Amino acid sequence: MRHTLIVFLSAVLWATGCAHSGAPSLPASHGQLSLAMAYHLDPEGNPREASELPPASLFNPGARGGVAPVRAREAFDEAVALLKGAPTEAQVRQASATLSAACAVDLYDACEFLLANFQREKRLEGPSPEVPAEVFRLRKPQVVVLRGRVDTDGRARELQVVEAPFPKFGEEVMRVAAATRYQPAMLAGHPIATSRLFRLQFQMPLENRTPEAELEWVRMRVARFPESADAWSHLAKLLGSRTPEAPGYVEALERLSALAPTYWWAANELSWQYVQTGRHAEAEPKVRVARQLAPRNPYVLETSAAVLWGLGRCDEALADQRQAVARLQEQWPREERERFERTLADYKRDCPGGSPPAPSPIAP
Repeated sequence: MRHTLIVFLSAVLWATGCAHSGAPSLPASHGQLSLAMAYHLDPEGNPREASELPPASLFNPGARGGVAPVRAREAFDEAVALLKGAPTEAQVRQASATLSAACAVDLYDACEFLLANFQREKRLEGPSPEVPAEVFRLRKPQVVVLRGRVDTDGRARELQVVEAPFPKFGEEVMRVAAATRYQPAMLAGHPIATSRLFRLQFQMPLENRTPEAELEWVRMRVARFPESADAWSHLAKLLGSRTPEAPGYVEALERLSALAPTYWWAANELSWQYVQTGRHAEAEPKVRVARQLAPRNPYVLETSAAVLWGLGRCDEALADQRQAVARLQEQWPREERERFERTLADYKRDCPGGSPPAPSPIAP
């Protein structure tokens, strides 16, 4: 008798009590609202989960040493001009490294260019995995996560198992990934090799999971697979959906951010949590990453403003909070708009000298 199962190729959805592309319902935490906004701004293309991140080979927060800030604009223009022509594969890699370095020194046009002109690889064809009988006997959801690279010829290489319920199941999924043909990732229309995570979730039909059972299951995942960003992402979102003060929430965010440094949500939410306890200096490098990778999300701008305010950078805080208010969608909950506006009024009132805000680096 042939076993049946449901396969989810995307990460576990985080229930927020709202439609993914519509306005959220309140109450909801800051982390839930920022993720809901990401869905709203870009329901299809915005990276939302730890297994769907912009590749670290393309977005590198540590690349700031590659381009001096004073030369970032010139380097950006040169890289864009190169990509408009017929570059070699090596030139595409060089242009991507230059753009990543310019983004890392806060040239937000470079960040925007990468986000707008990068297309992820897509599966074209390949075999399906043979599922071990043990998976069905457990009667629980199972996740397999691989780490690897998809080259410009559309083949996955350097595959490693990050998480698998059984060793032979991980080996089977790795065999399938290696035999699958992909359309390679593209940067401004040119193929480019990228690192990535491959994720499969096997959900048993008609399975009924309570929130308590799911939390127990995901705690077991992080205990067994402490290097799995996907597992830590799941845990952080479950804890945050209950209450941001949940024991272990900040620790889960810290672990997730360390494993997935290009995950804007983890960087932003961790920064927000640091702000609540006055840890503004620790929050600053995290929110810079979020600002680079999700520059149009009002909740990222709000966090950035709060960090800058705590560091005494009043004009910059005002500029970011003004952008946050302006970028809130018309259909967003009225209570949230009023909260954003009250914060802006507080900054205006308390800003020494009432100096005007710095110009926004993000185009409208």
